[in-house]
Amino acid sequence: MNSDSIIFKSLIAFAHPLLMLATLGGGFYALYLGLQVRRTRTADKEERKELIKGKYNQKHFQIGSILLAIWVIGGIGGMAATYTLFHKLFVSPHLILGLLSVGVVAIAAAFAPLMQQGQEWARVAHITIATTMIGLVLAQTYTGLQIVQKLLNDLLGTA
Repeated sequence: MNSDSIIFKSLIAFAHPLLMLATLGGGFYALYLGLQVRRTRTADKEERKELIKGKYNQKHFQIGSILLAIWVIGGIGGMAATYTLFHKLFVSPHLILGLLSVGVVAIAAAFAPLMQQGQEWARVAHITIATTMIGLVLAQTYTGLQIVQKLLNDLLGTA
C-alpha cells in the first residue's frame, strides 16, 4: 500500500468520527439553548425581558437546523466511508444506533412548526425525543470510539 493510499484511507476513516464529535458538542450547545428558551417561557416579567435579549429561541432553531443537516450527512458519510474502505457495511450496535439517531433527530425537528404555533404537547414531545436522542448519541459515541481504537491499532500495526 503506498503512502498516498494510507493518507486517503486515514482521511476517509477519521473524517466521520471528527464530524460526529463536533456534532455531539453542537448537540449539547443546542440543549443549553433549548433550556434557555424554556427558562425564558417560564420566567417572571423582569427576568424574561433580560432572557429575550439572548435570542435563545432563534439560536436554538438555527443550530438545530444545522445539526439536522450535519447529522444526516454524517450518518450517510459514515456508511459511505465504511463501504469505501471495506466494500461492505457491518451491522453493529454503532450502525443501528446511528440509524436510530438520524430518525430520532428528524422526528424532533418535525415538531418545530407545532412548537412555533404554541402547542405545549409538541414542546414536551420535542424535549422527550431530544433527551432520548442524546442518550442514543452518547451510546453511539462509545461504540464509535471502540471502532476508532480498532482502526488506529490496524493503522499502526498494533493489536
